[in-house]
Amino acid sequence: MRPRTKEVCKSILIVLLLISVVMLSLTAIQYSGADGLSGMMQTLSGKLSTPPKKAEDPTYTDAALPVVISAVGPAGRISYMGSQEALDNAFAALGGQLAAALDTAGTAEELTRMAFLSRATQAELYFYYPGAIPLNVLAQWLDATGSECTGSGRLFCLRRSGDTVELLVEANGTYQAMKTEVDSTTFGEVLETLGTDGSFLATEGGGPYGHLDPMTVIQPSYTAVPAVQASNPVDESFLRTAATTAATTLGFNPYGDSVYRDDSSTTYTDSNASLRIGADGVLKLENTSLSQRFAAAGDSDAQRIELVRSLVDTLSAGRLGDSCLWFSGLETDGQTSTVEFSCYVEGLEVLRADGPAVEARFQGDILTELTLRLRTYTVAGDSTALLPPLQAAAIAPAGTRLRPGYADMGENTLQADWLRS
Repeated sequence: MRPRTKEVCKSILIVLLLISVVMLSLTAIQYSGADGLSGMMQTLSGKLSTPPKKAEDPTYTDAALPVVISAVGPAGRISYMGSQEALDNAFAALGGQLAAALDTAGTAEELTRMAFLSRATQAELYFYYPGAIPLNVLAQWLDATGSECTGSGRLFCLRRSGDTVELLVEANGTYQAMKTEVDSTTFGEVLETLGTDGSFLATEGGGPYGHLDPMTVIQPSYTAVPAVQASNPVDESFLRTAATTAATTLGFNPYGDSVYRDDSSTTYTDSNASLRIGADGVLKLENTSLSQRFAAAGDSDAQRIELVRSLVDTLSAGRLGDSCLWFSGLETDGQTSTVEFSCYVEGLEVLRADGPAVEARFQGDILTELTLRLRTYTVAGDSTALLPPLQAAAIAPAGTRLRPGYADMGENTLQADWLRS
């Protein structure tokens, strides 16, 4: 090839390479806001034309986990309660079925209580949460697409219905059924791995349990719970370190004239808000000027709950001991919302005489007030006797849903008791 011909070929090749670089750059710019280089490459290969699910959504931490899980396997029923480790392991193994059900749930069918119970008592998988959770919030916690789900649920039941699985939901006297795309055969294979522990639903036990709520889970051998010690963590050490750190994190100046101390409390103030830390363990944050400093990331239930969870994590300063604070309630009246969290030890609720552990109020997406009743609960290592289930059932009013738990009467030791709902 003659030299001039070679030069022409080189020039053509350089132009083509430049054109390729420009095209790739334009494509990268177009998709960098969604997926970066991986999104660009997948698009070029024809595998992806839109960002992956939840790529730009905020991240939510589970603000609650089930406190009772019950399932029916080949050998019979097995139930998990009263042990956080057992609940965590059971949810890791079985929770994916609930996520898949919410992910593929169809339009909800409203049911009467009788219609709900006739199906729910046939369910093979049962999840009971600390309180009624908006379904779209639970879907976000489980990374499911159930954003179109409406209503709330505290009790979730899954039962095989033909080739698929039906999702049944109950909360606060409302009952729903939803068809899902969860494969019935695959669902059954998950249950085949389970053993049995002799537990049963009140409706299955009949006789002395027949007057209870039919969905009450009974474990006849459940006659003791872990002994738990209680204490007030707000002492001089807490005020010197944890309180100062929490106040700083929340944007207060913990030094100077903005801090007021007396025998009953320490209060941090600025022009927008105040934080009072009482010697009795009650911490109260007030956003008096509706400052955006205490606004949720958006005007949704999930974002309000996430803000409360995050603030409580800061304010509790690692002083919860062996307990957890789980989301347990949401009430909405127009633009005003109230979010509640309750305390759990080993998956068992601690019922307090002075109200829920956390109460937070919002106007729209702005937090106006948060109260944390801080207590440290420590599992003592031995057991506390619990009234046997048969005796507890005998004295329970008709329609009661019994569950083991604790009562905190302000003393140093929690009382084991059967809680009613």
